[in-house]
Amino acid sequence: SLAIAKEGELSIGTIDDIQKLHIRTIPLNEQARRICHQEQSRTLAFCSFKYTQNSMEESEAHFIRLMDHQTFEFLSTHPLDQYECGCSMISCSFSDDNNFYYCVGTAYVLPEENEPTK
Repeated sequence: SLAIAKEGELSIGTIDDIQKLHIRTIPLNEQARRICHQEQSRTLAFCSFKYTQNSMEESEAHFIRLMDHQTFEFLSTHPLDQYECGCSMISCSFSDDNNFYYCVGTAYVLPEENEPTK
């Protein structure tokens, strides 16, 4: 599979047995930053952000979103805290546990700091 994130959309492609590329673009109206596939739950998870600007102020909102990996229907959205952004994502399981999880690494990017400290 191939996933390409461009401003405001996510394109996901697969190559079938006869080497034909199938691409579907999903309009997000935000920027996808990290993406992870979990075969066991048949889902895709991604970190994204939305930048908004009006005459008075600018703001960024960051999210973790979950979608069905075949229909690309949005299943769940988790907004992150103010100044928190998703930096990494992995699908994993733990010993003695049959469940699968998405683990997301985040950082608080504070305006007064050169580098995140938490």
